[in-house]
Amino acid sequence: MKKMSKTSLIGWFMLISAIGMGFEILFNWQLFIPLVIGCFLLYTARNSRKKSNVRLIFGLFLIAIPILSSTFLKFFIFVIAIYGLIEYSKTKKQAHKIVVQTIEPEPKSSILKKKQPFIKNIFLGSQKIVNEVFEWDDINIQCGLGDTIVDLGMTMLPPGESTVVIRSFIGNVQLLIPFDASVVVNHSAISGKLKVFNEETDIFNSNIIYHPDSNEKAVRTIKIITNVVIGNVEVRRI
Repeated sequence: MKKMSKTSLIGWFMLISAIGMGFEILFNWQLFIPLVIGCFLLYTARNSRKKSNVRLIFGLFLIAIPILSSTFLKFFIFVIAIYGLIEYSKTKKQAHKIVVQTIEPEPKSSILKKKQPFIKNIFLGSQKIVNEVFEWDDINIQCGLGDTIVDLGMTMLPPGESTVVIRSFIGNVQLLIPFDASVVVNHSAISGKLKVFNEETDIFNSNIIYHPDSNEKAVRTIKIITNVVIGNVEVRRI
């Protein structure tokens, strides 16, 4: 028997929860009546010649009451929270490490070509790239739960500015950069710390643009843009 993937299991669980919530509201008049009245108010507010924000807001409020009061919705949120904590605990055991090695870029053509990036987005789990050689492209990835390490130590950066964009939900981000490259850091976080080389700063719901290098004659510059909800970001040379 073919084993179902995590995505399929989550999809079926969401579908079953939605059906269960629908039946619960349908057979409970205390939930069903506010839902019907709310839908009626939305319908009349939308089709009335004179738009009424009061009916619209009150209708949305009445629709939200049975949905938020549903036992199936509370159970769904509880299971998703437990599942997220379990997966996060697994990802903490092994950091999401990316080792980037590059070759000299080919001459640019005026014709744009679509190509698959070698570093892919990942929500849960680990991704590791080693002993592979790529032509350099700016990095733009999204990470969900878990730690992320981007190793640019073996990277042949082109002259000028190269960009690395990392968005992470919960987890730490570490960037290892070549010793001869200048860096500019633009970091945004809800809660965590930013450590660039030997300087460390606490972050709470703020954005920091950091220029640790005063060498304006640097041939290669890495512009690092990180967005983290909860977690620490570290930039260090290797």
